[in-house]
Amino acid sequence: MMRTLPLNMRRYLLSGTLVRRLIMVVMGIAGLTACNTSLTEDQRKALREEMDKREIRKISEHEIFRQALAMGKSMAEKIESDSAYQWKKEDETSIKVLTMTDSTGLTPTELKIWSAYAYAPERSAPDDNIQKDGDEFFIYSKPVGRDSSRALLLIRIAKKKVVLSL
Repeated sequence: MMRTLPLNMRRYLLSGTLVRRLIMVVMGIAGLTACNTSLTEDQRKALREEMDKREIRKISEHEIFRQALAMGKSMAEKIESDSAYQWKKEDETSIKVLTMTDSTGLTPTELKIWSAYAYAPERSAPDDNIQKDGDEFFIYSKPVGRDSSRALLLIRIAKKKVVLSL
């Protein structure tokens, strides 16, 4: 039978190329059939929940401010309740506690907030507040202490963090 085949065909069969290709095809088919592509019910549920979380929804500016204020209050409570509390830097959140005589190293928005608290009489000093600082940050401010120990707590919160928490 080999003698009836053309010379180039005999060389092809004897070189092992066909055998290698055949082995690769068989291994490919075996690999594809070995993969289990069906999802369990728990995996489907988790996938659906993740898709729902990533659903695009419209959030009003009012909701964002309300959430930023709530986050600021929560952080301030943690700071006031634990004097050794350390906030993580990777949160894009900065915390400053300023005396009413210290205004060094403040951004323009922080300086305006500090001025409002510093020059307001103690009885009429504003409560906690949230201010927009540019397009990317909020500044939560809250007076702490009384009389000579009066200070101002400033917490700078990234808008991205606020929106993602909604």
